[in-house]
Amino acid sequence: MKSWSMADAKADISAVIDAAVTDGPQRIERSGAEPVVVVSESAWKRLAAEYPTMADLVTGAPIDPDDLPDRRPARVGRSDAF
Repeated sequence: MKSWSMADAKADISAVIDAAVTDGPQRIERSGAEPVVVVSESAWKRLAAEYPTMADLVTGAPIDPDDLPDRRPARVGRSDAF
């Protein structure tokens, strides 16, 4: 993975993008901050597809709705709490 300084990346962003598409991820280093990585959209989609989303995990959980506790109404307006 090639590393770019922020100044070089700003000066030639087209080269950074072209390199991300043809050569793979490109790292941009920022002074005093965490580096960032530029990847092509196809690489991003491939990486994102490897991990399920939170919605996929919740909807795919092997839980029977009958196993969940009954929901009770919330206790609202109890003045004798303290």
